[in-house]
Amino acid sequence: MKEYDDTSPGTLALPWGAWIGCLAHDAKDVVKTTASQSLLERLGEKGVRNLFRIALEIAWRHAFSALYTVWLRTLGARVGRKVHFYGPMRLIGDPRRVTIGDECLIHRGVRLWTHDYGPGHGEIVLGRRVMLLTDVTINSFVRVTVGDFTAFGDGCYVQDNDHGTEPGTPMMLQPSHGAPIEIGRDVWLGARCIVLKGVTVGDGTVVGAAGVVVKSLPAGVVAVGMPARPVKHRGGEPLSRAA
Repeated sequence: MKEYDDTSPGTLALPWGAWIGCLAHDAKDVVKTTASQSLLERLGEKGVRNLFRIALEIAWRHAFSALYTVWLRTLGARVGRKVHFYGPMRLIGDPRRVTIGDECLIHRGVRLWTHDYGPGHGEIVLGRRVMLLTDVTINSFVRVTVGDFTAFGDGCYVQDNDHGTEPGTPMMLQPSHGAPIEIGRDVWLGARCIVLKGVTVGDGTVVGAAGVVVKSLPAGVVAVGMPARPVKHRGGEPLSRAA
């Protein structure tokens, strides 16, 4: 077969097959470019909307957190810097006995409860970057302290007191009895954990969801159950093989 050869100036001599290959390649590039542009346009529209929505949410959260911090401080609570509130919370009792450390993350529905005003009872101290997820309750008659970087799952309940149960006296007239709770640094309490009076949870310990802590837990373990018992070290090493 003869090769195509145009002798006019500026024209390259190429075989027919080469010309067809070039045209096919160019057509493929055009299809790719058109598809890419269409995809980018679609992604662009959605992306802009999502970025706008995220920006609004962040701006609203920062504005709400700043205003909420001012309001809590006017009530007497000690609130640190850059605390993020993801919705309204409740302070029950005396706000002056509540301390929220720097950069804490407080989700909606959280209740921090100290008993009475004036002399009263109860104190709640949250360290730096403590996270309380939705509907966490801390109820203090004596003192509850929480270390830095500790996190509470949804619906956790911490209470350092209980009612007396003496026969012959109505329950609502029974005196309260309390003992302080100390939750260490870098602790994770899974969803709906309960921590009762007089216990210490050691640094770095994890309590599985719905665990009930009635006795102190050492540092660096994973505990589960009702009552919560250590089952392994946080790194995964079984307790029986611990050094």
